[in-house]
Amino acid sequence: MNIEQYFAPFIQSMRYDRELKKAARRLLTGTSRESLVQQPGYEESEYLKENMRNSVRSCVRGKDTAVRVYRRFVRYLQDQGVHVDVHFPPVPIDNSFERLMFIAKYLQDPEARIADLPDVLWVSDRTIEADLARLRGLEDPIQVCGRPFIIENTERSGGQLRFASTAHPLFLTENLTQVLIMLKGLKEMAKDPLYKKYAEATAFDIWEQLSEYARNRIHYVLTDILPEDLNWYEGLEKEDEDTFYTERRCSVDGDVWLDCMKNEKPFCVEYESDDGPIIYTNCRFIHRSYRHEDGSMVIDVQCDQGRKTLKGSRVLRSCYTLEELTDY
Repeated sequence: MNIEQYFAPFIQSMRYDRELKKAARRLLTGTSRESLVQQPGYEESEYLKENMRNSVRSCVRGKDTAVRVYRRFVRYLQDQGVHVDVHFPPVPIDNSFERLMFIAKYLQDPEARIADLPDVLWVSDRTIEADLARLRGLEDPIQVCGRPFIIENTERSGGQLRFASTAHPLFLTENLTQVLIMLKGLKEMAKDPLYKKYAEATAFDIWEQLSEYARNRIHYVLTDILPEDLNWYEGLEKEDEDTFYTERRCSVDGDVWLDCMKNEKPFCVEYESDDGPIIYTNCRFIHRSYRHEDGSMVIDVQCDQGRKTLKGSRVLRSCYTLEELTDY
């Protein structure tokens, strides 16, 4: 179907939005290389999806404006009975921060391929490569609340990017009571040795994003209104400058249980048995065995020494490898 017949009436329909009308005229009928009429087979609706994508990619600036125009054009065509199956970019593509956050989430899927990103985001291969370099901290990393956002320990192989730990950017907009409730919940979770490091790292991130006013208000509430021990809150200070904590960085001080349980990794543990300290190697968590007994967490593992029941209060330390364990 020849869609050129719809250009003029569509442009005229935008008479109440002069700037967008001007952009529509340039994008649909202009003479520059990003114009739709400069794309191969532009007049045929079957090529419209690919030609719109190529048009947006060719825009030196104003890609989001171009996407806006084409969204409205597709809706206009549908009103005229012309169906076009097209998936527009899921985020604003002129905004590098939005692109980087999308890429960080998109590539969490082990089946996701880097080569698909230019088609998903309607940008060039070169833009994707630059974004990946920033995410990996190879050049000019983005800043989140004054701290660099870098996904470390990534490996590129077979057209995919594999993460030691996947980053899940969550920048919540909460009122102060919600923030306080989150911190109080994390404080309780930090009492469980299995979750302690993760809960503390999450609380550190929340605390770091608060203004001085918010911190003072929390201090006032927990001192004069709902009194409780403030030591835990006052200790929420990060010494490093990173935004993202990998699983390995949360699993420090000889405690890798949760990472290994959740991700089904083998680990080694030094355990205080009735006969004294003993080392169990190549331990693998047995599903659904996590429980609490006598106020202590308990798990069952299958290891080189057979099936063992480990009580958290008796674990002296745990590490990913025997070498790490014996280095303590």
